[in-house]
Amino acid sequence: MNRAASREWTAAIYRRLLPEKPDAYTTFLHLAQSACPEGGKVIDLGCGEESYLSCLLERAGEVIGIDDRPLAGPYGRYIESDLDSEIPLRAESMDLAAGKFLLEHLEDPTRFLHEVHAVLCRGGRVVFMTPNIIYYPYAVNWLLSRILTQGRRMRVVELFSGRTADEIFPVYYRCNTPRRLRLELEGAGFEILHLDTYSDFHVSAVTRPLGALAVVYEWMVDRLRIKGAGGFIVAAARKK
Repeated sequence: MNRAASREWTAAIYRRLLPEKPDAYTTFLHLAQSACPEGGKVIDLGCGEESYLSCLLERAGEVIGIDDRPLAGPYGRYIESDLDSEIPLRAESMDLAAGKFLLEHLEDPTRFLHEVHAVLCRGGRVVFMTPNIIYYPYAVNWLLSRILTQGRRMRVVELFSGRTADEIFPVYYRCNTPRRLRLELEGAGFEILHLDTYSDFHVSAVTRPLGALAVVYEWMVDRLRIKGAGGFIVAAARKK
């Protein structure tokens, strides 16, 4: 059975056992849509090629994509910049900053969050989605990132996940527990509006046994009401 079929099989079991659990992607987009004012200015940080905030194009006045690669797409403007170095935008010029699967790749998330705070207007909001290293597959990846070179770690991830080499990037996980992300956001001057963890059974559902293990884990976490143990962290905060 291939990986796609294993993930579909796992998803079907998950929906049967936990049909009411909220989804991280849906929550991330809902928070971004709620935070976007009519005619507002939005930045998609580390946007990649997905243009994930295209749903805001009709509502926002401008959506800007920022990435360290030259990109083109539906957004009104793209900026090529290394987010570990700078966010090349005027201070207090943005209403919403959002980033999906970005924080784990930053060497200095503290500096980055202070820069995000600087480019947002007063009352502007941030929305992030990032892996939680308390979740066992990401804990393993965090450990591998400590004992292997980034190149070797990425080859292991490629072999296990089936992702191609150009879909895998270096990780540092310096802001990737709920507690750490809360502290970093508050330290940068943000007021937390939402911070919770959500299921990520897909990441390990590359075979049926591993998919079944992921669903059992999610079911136990839900039954035992363990907070902060989901695979994804989704956070929203407001500039004070």
